[in-house]
Amino acid sequence: MARWRGRLLIASACLASIALTACGSPGSSRHDGEGPRTSPVDGRPRTDPTVTSLSALLVSPREPAIPFDGTDGRVTVTYELELANVTPFTLSPVSAEVLDLSGQVVQRMDRSTVIADLALPSRRGGVDRLAEGQVATLYVTVQFEDRARVPRRLGNRVTVSGLPNGGTYTSDVAVVPVSDLRVPVVGPPLEPGSRYIAADSCCDSSRHRRALLPIANGQWLAQRFAVDWEQLDDRNRTVTGTDPAKPADYAVYGKKVLAATDGTVVHVLNGLADQTPGKLPAGLSPAEADGNSVIMDIGGGLYALYAHLQRDSVTVEVGQHVRRGEQLGLVGNSGNSSAPHLHFHVMDGPSPMTSEGVPYVIDSFATTGRITTQEDFDTLENTTTPLPTTPLPGDGPHERVMPLNLDLVTFG
Repeated sequence: MARWRGRLLIASACLASIALTACGSPGSSRHDGEGPRTSPVDGRPRTDPTVTSLSALLVSPREPAIPFDGTDGRVTVTYELELANVTPFTLSPVSAEVLDLSGQVVQRMDRSTVIADLALPSRRGGVDRLAEGQVATLYVTVQFEDRARVPRRLGNRVTVSGLPNGGTYTSDVAVVPVSDLRVPVVGPPLEPGSRYIAADSCCDSSRHRRALLPIANGQWLAQRFAVDWEQLDDRNRTVTGTDPAKPADYAVYGKKVLAATDGTVVHVLNGLADQTPGKLPAGLSPAEADGNSVIMDIGGGLYALYAHLQRDSVTVEVGQHVRRGEQLGLVGNSGNSSAPHLHFHVMDGPSPMTSEGVPYVIDSFATTGRITTQEDFDTLENTTTPLPTTPLPGDGPHERVMPLNLDLVTFG
């Protein structure tokens, strides 16, 4: 993320080292006999001249990881690794391992898990091979019982097959710094109500978590921790009327969108019509993707996005200072949307295209179960059929945690 990239660059001096020990800062050229020599030019390690083996797979972290507390009572650390096949062969994933500071494995991903979490621009998962020169993104999520168990850095190594004579290769350890950022604490982004669905929240839904965008000569993941807030009625339906093609027949449509925290409005779009639910619209420009929307500067270099609002419902203007709980607009179905909802996320810049998503926690809410499976939600979201739900072990009041994917949330 923009303000923490410097930390990542400092940590990059460690990436070629298998040990997870501390490194010197970029620009220093040191050699103590135990670690790699670092260049005075770019701070990257220069390995021992006796090391002559070629790398088959390059593993690089995209961003520092920022831990957050979730409704499951655990601390989640989620991040991305770039895997580059630098051989003339087709490589297939075998496994991936996450290591702690001592080099002990804290999580092992088998072949099926790596394939499920390996993505290309055209596929957000299910990649089972990398062709010559191909680069893919591996999405990694690790959970810990409490903050005290989260290491300051996490090592990652990936094993692939496909080398001549049936050979395999295990990469050097790539180090992901774990940020000490205290994530922002916000309030509810919607008026009081029950059975709000935290749809496509972190971390097992691909729509937001894997929405990596190539823009301005970089790749950006502003939606990393986004939530699409929908709602069930008292019969567990998202569509409360008779026509799933009418936005007004959805339970969440027209609900008041509230400022989740104090801030200053830096962007407003207010003139787009609602889309017809049931499918994503065609022909939208990137500028129209968020539909009618509000972006607020919430301080500390962070910004909050409220998207897909009703046409002409936005009640604030650029430059206005807004207090937490003030109304910003009404839930609609404008922009790149297939069902009425409020898209909300926090990012480290004012642009939803060229920013990195940052986790946040909501200070107070309750859960009353969750939608049973992602498949159930995807199949029944735009129908009048009740969605199956299941209780959660931690149901009840929550404080300062993030709602996880498909949680049923009560605000107010």
